[in-house]
Amino acid sequence: MVKYLPFFKHHKIYTALILLSVAFSIVSLFITITNYGALSESIIIKFDQLKGVSVFGEKNSMWGIWLLGFTILGMNGVLMYEFWNRERFLSYLFAAGNAFLALMVFVIIAVLLSNN
Repeated sequence: MVKYLPFFKHHKIYTALILLSVAFSIVSLFITITNYGALSESIIIKFDQLKGVSVFGEKNSMWGIWLLGFTILGMNGVLMYEFWNRERFLSYLFAAGNAFLALMVFVIIAVLLSNN
């Protein structure tokens, strides 16, 4: 870990995007863990103002959403690392995409928890 510190000190935007992704992932995991016990067995997945509730799901799907987001974050992390020496723009694009994806997973989990 110590040998990577000069890299992260030098590339502050890259480091900020990675830390933002990790922070959103940890917060979404934390709110899922803290609110999981209060959920009923079936949760509302899709709600429409005209038709009302149209899709129900199991409360275990909350873990699936978080796990899918975390898996994609990991794959983007590998791609960030692989493209760093070849194409810096793609590496930054994957880092920004990671931060956006982590934000979207956080918003999805927060909305699902607030509706149930």
